[in-house]
Amino acid sequence: MPYADLGDVTIHYEESGDGPLAFVYCHGLGSNGDGFVDEFGFWRQHFDRVLTWDNRGLGRSSRADDYSLPLYASDLARLLDDRGIRRAVALGVSWGGVVVQQFAIDHGERCAAIIIDSSSSEVNLASSEGWYRQGEDARSGRVGERTIEPQHRDSFIASARTVAGLREHPLTPRLSGITCPALIVAGGQDTVTGGAGGSVIMARNLSNSLLHIFQDGTHAIYAHKRDEFRALVIEFCR
Repeated sequence: MPYADLGDVTIHYEESGDGPLAFVYCHGLGSNGDGFVDEFGFWRQHFDRVLTWDNRGLGRSSRADDYSLPLYASDLARLLDDRGIRRAVALGVSWGGVVVQQFAIDHGERCAAIIIDSSSSEVNLASSEGWYRQGEDARSGRVGERTIEPQHRDSFIASARTVAGLREHPLTPRLSGITCPALIVAGGQDTVTGGAGGSVIMARNLSNSLLHIFQDGTHAIYAHKRDEFRALVIEFCR
């Protein structure tokens, strides 16, 4: 089972292939990278190397003393260093899209392109309050029907608070500094993000972006519109 010791944290990852450029998957809130392993076979047909990883404090990555959005992005950069990957086409889904934005802001030279699925760079008041509630609910180990394991709670709470904090500290003003190609994908019926509005905002503020809205799509387009998503990404990356 592959792990990268980054000093302050140990990151679990899975990868296939070799080379200095990788297609990298960044998972959603409270999740892990295991769900993307089944995708490796397809994406290896188009990229020499594919990698997925677990955020600090989630999946099989170790817990840490500190959690913050810049640290999650730094973990990705250091993981790429550890694996000898110079540049990435980074796909972020939901919370993973927030991590990818921060990664592109802080480590733009490492980004060949970014793909953001069902995410946002800012949230409104109602959404912010909802994410704060999820963070507080996680203290009890339950968020709705979801069980949050004790070893994952600190990271889940920190991530939820970060999303909630996008109301007062949005990433939007910093997106203009991202110069790599960016594909923004959204579902018009996404009840998690409240529709495609956040994706429209990102696309307007990224200098080199392509926006595609699946009007009948819900959350996580890559999973439930798989064929269409794959075709879109392949065309985008040509």
